[in-house]
This record gives sequence, structure tokens and C-alpha cells, in this order.
Amino acid sequence: MKKERTGSFKKWLVGLAVLLIILFIFLFTGKSFNQAPLLTPVVTLQKSPTILSGELEATQIAIHATPSPQPSPTPWEIATVTPVFRPNPTTSYFLNPFTGISRNRPDTDGTNPGEDIFYRKPLMVKLLNWPRDQRPLSKINQADVVFEYYSGHQTNQLLALYYGNEAEEVGPLGPGALIDARLTSHYQSNLVVSTVDTLVKGVYDNTLPDQVFYQGYTSCPGICTEPIAVGGQTFVNIPVIQELVRGQRFNAELFRLSLSPFSVIFTDWDEEATRFSYLYADFSVMDWRYNSESQKYELWQEVVDENNNLVLAPSFDSSGKAIEFDNLLFLAADYIEYNATTYDINFREGDTNQRAILLREGKLTFGTWGSDSITEPFKFYAHGKDYSLKPGKSWITFVSRISRPENVGDGEWDLEFRLD
Repeated sequence: MKKERTGSFKKWLVGLAVLLIILFIFLFTGKSFNQAPLLTPVVTLQKSPTILSGELEATQIAIHATPSPQPSPTPWEIATVTPVFRPNPTTSYFLNPFTGISRNRPDTDGTNPGEDIFYRKPLMVKLLNWPRDQRPLSKINQADVVFEYYSGHQTNQLLALYYGNEAEEVGPLGPGALIDARLTSHYQSNLVVSTVDTLVKGVYDNTLPDQVFYQGYTSCPGICTEPIAVGGQTFVNIPVIQELVRGQRFNAELFRLSLSPFSVIFTDWDEEATRFSYLYADFSVMDWRYNSESQKYELWQEVVDENNNLVLAPSFDSSGKAIEFDNLLFLAADYIEYNATTYDINFREGDTNQRAILLREGKLTFGTWGSDSITEPFKFYAHGKDYSLKPGKSWITFVSRISRPENVGDGEWDLEFRLD
């Protein structure tokens, strides 16, 4: 009997020891009896893992960030290129990188007044397309690239890039937006806007130091405003602003850019597209129609006729010339909505598989788009290779990801803007 009690006591001691060991592990390791094992997140790498540079790290943060409904003065991060002063230009373009059209080399004696055009940065100018009474646009046909994006209330805004032409009365000038900062960085440009709100000003100060010209701070003839009796519109003189950049601003040199190729030969497309309408609403339409004689797409917009009805009619610039472009590029993008009139776009740098609809010469191609970094222009792809733009001017529209084109007739397409 004594032996049995001794055996039970030993078992009790062993059990107590095990319990104490488990309790020790729980107290000093923080493990919970009911806690599920931690799973290592799966990460898909397109390339070999590397240490992210500051620029790439900012890009990854932007890709995966969830926007706050109440933006701070800097609602998104963007890497700023450290200014480097180079007394002698290192970039020499004799082929316009934005249009694929060659220009004459400057005179060796320096008498060519446009000699510095081969080295300078582009100038982006914000243009008003709304309200409707601000039209017609002035000198938009002289832009190398025009960007169009949604700005709320079923309307759009335009940002025009000027590099190869010395237009002297570009306008009407419009207010700056968040998206303008991203585009200015991607195309290594300087920016001209009329005004900005506090939110946008904070972003510009942080991401575009010494790169923005404002109405009221840049005197005429750089930025000039008409008297109210005449219309009160504001216009930009491109050569004057570029001279100010060269004389007053730091790091005015354009660095070498990687862009999509241009080619006069075009043999691979998916559909005919002689008309392509982009609809924000029944009262807000950008309707592009291919002119087989000029071999360009001409813009039609809604106008009020003599019976006070809205009808589509050709859009002309202030000189009376039809607004026409060689390439139309509709890029599906992630819009970020802060309020009814404040939007941003996540360009998802590094992702070159974003959907795109690409048009030239009356032909439509389904492709993709993307950029390598926040300081590189957008590139376009189709059928497993680079998409070649037609030499000439390009109009780039950012559509929402849920928008889908509809073939409504022989060579006619409609695309309606929709947000989630």
C-alpha cells in the first residue's frame, strides 16, 4: 500500500513539473494555447529580390497604400529627384522624343533662336475645358502630348505638354490638381497653373520644388490675364516661361527619357475605329472621328445650338483650326476619390500590364501600358511587344478600370466613364 502511494506521488510530481514547464513557456514566450500559427505572407516577385532604393520604396508604398478619406497636405508619397547642376547640357535630342518627328540641328554659330530647345525640360500647362464657355482652347494643336482625366461632376481637365513648339498664347489657364504633380514628375517637366488649393499646394511644395509657375506670381508676358470686359481668361507664353526656367530655376535640363517607339509603318491591329466616343455624361462628351484625308483624329464636343439643344459639333482651337491628334491612348487607371472635385490616380509604377486601348490611323489595338518609375514616361505594349506610335501628337485619356468599350457600329465605339 505504501508502494502505491509512493508511485502516485511520483506521477503527481512529474505532472506538476510538466505543468510548470508549459507555464514557463507561456509566460516567457508570449504563446497562447489558442493562438493559431503565424503564416508567412506570400510575395510574388517579378524579378530577383533587391534592396529597394528610396524611389522604388516610395513606388511600392504608393501601389499598396489605402487612401485616407480625409487627405493630409501630402496624401501620397513621391520620390523627388535630387537636383544636379550641370553647366553643359548632356542631353541632345534632334528627334523630338514626344512626337518622333525630327527637327533641324541648331546652327553652329548659335544664331538659331531655338537652340536650347534640344536640352530644356518640357513645359506642362493646365488648360480649362470646363465650364463650356471657356472654350475654344488656344494653341492646343501645338502641344506634343495632351493628358485628359476626370475632375468630378462628369467633367474633365486637360494638361498639355509643350516641348517642340514655341506657342505664345496657350490657354485658358486652369487650376492645378494632384494628378498634375504625378504627370509633371513622370515627364520631367515644369508646370504652369493658375491657382491651387491648400491641399494641392502642399503636394507641389513637397514634390515639385522650383518647378511650378503660378498666375499672379509670374508676371506678364509670361502669364497674362485679359481684362474682365474682354473675357478675363489667362494665357501662357511658352518661350518666355522657358527663358525664366533657364535664367532663374535650378536643374532645367531634360534627362534622357525612355519612351515608346514611333513608326510610320503600322500593320498589326485588332479592330477598325473611325469613331471613338468617350462619355462622361450625355452633356459631357469627347467624340473622336478619324479624317482619312488628314489621317488624324478630330475632336467633336457637345455644344448648345440655336434651339438651346445640346448637339455634337467639331471642336476648333482659337485660330479656327480643328483640334486634331495622331494617336489616341485610353489608359485604364485606379482613380482615388477624396471628395466630389478632388481626385488622384495611382499609376502603379512598375506594372506594365494595365489595360489600354490604342488608336492610330483609324485602327484600334487592345494593349497594355505602364511606366518603369515615377520619373519615366508611360510606355505602351501590344501583341507581346512595344506598341509603335504614329509620328505626331498624342492625346492620352485616363479611364477607370471598370469602363469597357462597346462596339456600337461599323468602326464606331463608345466608352463610358464609370467609378466604383
